[in-house]
Amino acid sequence: MNSSASESEVTLMAAVRAHLGLSVRQLASYLDVSASFVAHVEARRKGLPPALAPRLQGLSRLLPPPLGQGPAALPEPPLYDPLAALSAPDALLQATELPTAATPAAEPLRQRLLDGRQQLQELGQRLAQQQARAVALARRRRGLAQLQTAPFPTEPAETARYARWLGALATDLARDEPDPAATAAARLLLACRVAALRAEVALLTRISPTS
Repeated sequence: MNSSASESEVTLMAAVRAHLGLSVRQLASYLDVSASFVAHVEARRKGLPPALAPRLQGLSRLLPPPLGQGPAALPEPPLYDPLAALSAPDALLQATELPTAATPAAEPLRQRLLDGRQQLQELGQRLAQQQARAVALARRRRGLAQLQTAPFPTEPAETARYARWLGALATDLARDEPDPAATAAARLLLACRVAALRAEVALLTRISPTS
């Protein structure tokens, strides 16, 4: 066995895990090694035993070209950026008559601006986290579907082991996303709240831009 992983081994392992949405533990289970061993291979501290190379190569065939023969990877949606600049208020808001900073009516609006900025930061970060999780789960769903439709190993013992591994992946996914519809609805509602806050903060900034 090689004392350290080759560049191609590390590249294939990282690409397989990223494309199929596999954790270190899940890939280790497929290769029948420990999770720490996979981590050592990815860190180039250990090499992959030659006997396990066919298993990794079997998964690598599912990668999109040029590493594999699978379909092209789908583009992933952009994530919300909590630090993105606010867009200008739309025409209706721009036509609104606003109090000047010197009027008594401006003080509660300034306070609302401060509160709105704080809420926007908190909710925006939460939305970004939820979106990143949704992207990761979607990648796992696509990866599982691709693995389920790929040709199974032909050797009986390997076929049974592969089927058990796919069952474990499905169980993991169901545990981590028990109700996809409810999760998606909650994420959409949060995105609506963030969008409304962005519009409100953009408008209030016109009154107290230095608050």
